[in-house]
Amino acid sequence: MKHEFTQLQLTRLVYGETTKAETDMLLELALCVPEIANTLETLKKGKEALGKDRFSPSDMVINRILGHSASSAPVSAR
Repeated sequence: MKHEFTQLQLTRLVYGETTKAETDMLLELALCVPEIANTLETLKKGKEALGKDRFSPSDMVINRILGHSASSAPVSAR
């Protein structure tokens, strides 16, 4: 059986966003195909390098973004 994969699927695997079936298939591919294993390892290292703090903006930052979005959103006159 031939399976195609994308780097997006490997990225989803690294972030725990794949289904059980996808996870099993991708891990099996990584065991059999060195290129996939290398890509997966690179993605894992990239995630670690970013650190956990970068995924959780503070409430102040979120509020500033929402405030800017609300003030710059186009107004429709209907």
